[in-house]
Amino acid sequence: MGPFILVDLVSMISMMRHRNGKGLVKDFFYLPLFLVTEKEDCCYLSVNLWLSEEDDYSKVEAVMAQWDKIVASPVVQDPEVACILEERLAEDAWLSAATDVVALLQESPNMQKVVLARRMRLGFDGFLSSSLIIDHMEEQQENSYCFVLENGTSTFFGATPERLLMADASHLESACVAGSIGRGETASEDAMLGETLLSDAKNLAEHHFVVEMIQGTMARFCEDVQVSASPVLLRNRDIQHLYMTVSGRRGEAKLLDVLRALHPTPALGGWPQAEAMTVIRLKEGMDRGFYGAPIGWIDPLDRGEFAVAIRSALAIDANALLYAGCGIVADSVPAEELAETAIKFQPMLRVLGGKVHERT
Repeated sequence: MGPFILVDLVSMISMMRHRNGKGLVKDFFYLPLFLVTEKEDCCYLSVNLWLSEEDDYSKVEAVMAQWDKIVASPVVQDPEVACILEERLAEDAWLSAATDVVALLQESPNMQKVVLARRMRLGFDGFLSSSLIIDHMEEQQENSYCFVLENGTSTFFGATPERLLMADASHLESACVAGSIGRGETASEDAMLGETLLSDAKNLAEHHFVVEMIQGTMARFCEDVQVSASPVLLRNRDIQHLYMTVSGRRGEAKLLDVLRALHPTPALGGWPQAEAMTVIRLKEGMDRGFYGAPIGWIDPLDRGEFAVAIRSALAIDANALLYAGCGIVADSVPAEELAETAIKFQPMLRVLGGKVHERT
């Protein structure tokens, strides 16, 4: 899994889906004016310009002059900033909500899982620039999809391990990522934690919900659906997950149709989907914004790739909100789930210079 970076929603047409405070879904598409692509040691520039019958060549000249100005501008390294405030938001309220959800799951014959998310806030002694964020993510977050979305002084960014959908001309593939545990401070401790995750009944059950849902959804759109044999470990710097893939021959399936059917998977929302989403709206007590949204690219030939915007944060001027969620099941212990969200904050805490548990 290699990283892709979206800056100003670039990569042909980029899309994010999120729910606003009223629970309404919005899709965002963006056709970038300038698109720089690196592939196989080559670098390509694409210029996307809308021309009408009334336009003349001066519009093209103006755009190319803008590009020339960008190229001629000096590359300035933005100054590093220091994290001066860390605030874990509404922990008691989150624990109370998790306790209520556990009781609901124990009483319900049908509901299996609900994913509850929470936030923490960081403050800095200066403006957080996207260039620094990108540099830090590329240095630190291997085996992840890195993304950046900018709008004025606001930047939504993250380094997610979770591919939602990849589509080429003849093939579709999704990843089943669920269940989590931290990394060890030594190689032997790390291996022990990985083996614990691979044999843990709760995490295996959560992962099974994801595999079952994605396999069923892909079967609606694909032929010859293949599921990898058994879970393996997907390791990132601060956390490791259970990982499998589901793929199939594409046929006539449209990328965005499959994407809408997959989102949100049980790893992000819960299972069954509709019931879990209702509980989230009642109990989560916050607006997720872009957290967990599909983010990616699609080209004119309906090829593309989308990841799930977890391990993410929203920076506004000199402040940032970090997001993390975890799956609540009937035998969950709320305090342990709270600790799991703390592990999931660590990738963006590390990127932003906050306090993290260092491995030797």
